[in-house]
Amino acid sequence: MSATTTLPLSEEETQRSGVLLGRRWRRAVPVLLSVGGLLVIWLLASFLTPLVPSPMSVIEQLFADASYYPVNIAVTMSSAAQGYLWGNGIAIALALLTLPFPPLQALLERIAVGAIALPLIAVAPILAIAFAGNIPSVILAAQAVVFTTLVSCILGLSNVDQSALDLVHSAGGSKWTAIWKVRLPAAIPSFVVGLQIAAPSAILGAIIGEYMGGSRGLGVAMIQAQGAFDIPRAWALAIVTSALAAIAFLVIPWIVKLTMPWVGQTSSNISPRALSRRRRLPWPLATLRTLTSVAGTIVVVFAVWWLMAKIVPGGQAVARGPFEVVAYLSDPELLSVSPTGQSQTAWESMLTALGQTAIDAGVGFVAGTVLSVLMAVVVYESRTVEALIMPVSIVLRSVPIVAAMPLLALLFGRGILAVTVLITLMTFFPTLVNLLLAMRSAPTGAVDLFTASGASRWQRLSKLLLPYALPALFASIKIALPLSVGAAMVAEWLATGSGLGAAMTVAATMSDYYFVWGGVAAVLLISLLLYQLASYGERKISARLA
Repeated sequence: MSATTTLPLSEEETQRSGVLLGRRWRRAVPVLLSVGGLLVIWLLASFLTPLVPSPMSVIEQLFADASYYPVNIAVTMSSAAQGYLWGNGIAIALALLTLPFPPLQALLERIAVGAIALPLIAVAPILAIAFAGNIPSVILAAQAVVFTTLVSCILGLSNVDQSALDLVHSAGGSKWTAIWKVRLPAAIPSFVVGLQIAAPSAILGAIIGEYMGGSRGLGVAMIQAQGAFDIPRAWALAIVTSALAAIAFLVIPWIVKLTMPWVGQTSSNISPRALSRRRRLPWPLATLRTLTSVAGTIVVVFAVWWLMAKIVPGGQAVARGPFEVVAYLSDPELLSVSPTGQSQTAWESMLTALGQTAIDAGVGFVAGTVLSVLMAVVVYESRTVEALIMPVSIVLRSVPIVAAMPLLALLFGRGILAVTVLITLMTFFPTLVNLLLAMRSAPTGAVDLFTASGASRWQRLSKLLLPYALPALFASIKIALPLSVGAAMVAEWLATGSGLGAAMTVAATMSDYYFVWGGVAAVLLISLLLYQLASYGERKISARLA
């Protein structure tokens, strides 16, 4: 018999192994500290309020329900996966097909804003009537990801090295050749970020669909646990959901690294100059172009609204077309009592509720954006801080808003503070990820030049990295604005009892679908206006920096 002989490691190999082990340990320590900090905060909170169970009781519940999770997880993940594939496939295909036609792409992007801004209180009843099984969850999962991915794809495809495009065109290549040879490879990092952000959103969309109507799934299980006031089970389900979303987020770059190992070395070439290439017009023509594009978008959205109200199976029961809603809102004889006891017309009630929602969404949006920019700067400067912050951010972003809002209301009250915290949780993570990608994609030569010239960290940030990241910031703002409005309406629906979200909920319970769809139209118009303002600011600032 022959024995296998193991040769001893050389001194150099031993040192290399020790260095690799030390690096892995240094990377793991901040993550362990982050998780440990969360557990300590959780344990302290469990002593302060009975609504927060202890970590041990939740762990015990997880083991006790071990046979309870697989079926529900399978249902939810099936819906989320289908919605993820459909939503991302549609977004990527539309971004590629419309890239040679900028006006069409701009129109498409504005219509996509309407898709993400649609209030669930209006969409869910139609989906429940029109479709059976898990199809409503699949649709909501696709709706949750299509806009985010579309914006990321357009950003990556649009912002490439102009000299490479000029080279392709001078060699006789068409626009499609430039897309295939230059734009698509350069856009892959932005694609990956969009797909990462979309993964938790798809799971949350599927769960919200189950909240609105379903027989199985994690959303249904959460409803049952909350209805029975089974706090440990509700927390255990929230943890399972967060873990699934975190795994989905982390596995995307791993898959990309295995299939396309060169992606990690690719620069996204995002710069302010890339956004300023569009031909500048005199201000009267530029204003006319903006007004025309907004009017065209409104016409298309209302045409789609009218058509869907007519053709969706069963939609006639709850859907109301634009002409019916306009007649309803303009009727002076339709009066209601406001929360202050005053008599109001339907139009006045709509404006009052919309004003409160605008305040809620605006405060949360500003807080989330400022926090994400500050944190992006800190994380860029320190990999240790990144390892501490990112796990917490993923977990908080992955908690379903319909499960988080009642707890936030108990912790922070039923006012604007709880709403601000919720919106910050919704908008902080996507903006942080996009900004980090852009800052780390800055040209290495420019960064080295600043370093060699003795520039301070603040000079490097203010003169190079932050201006270079402006396109990503504006892309994130475009995503965050409709998300803020939607999150504010969910918070008003579940907690505050004021604003358009609460008003639409009351109207839906009274079968006043005219008011519900009037609220839909108001949210769509406000979201489109905010998107247009963000686009205008993007063009103006990028032109100044170019």
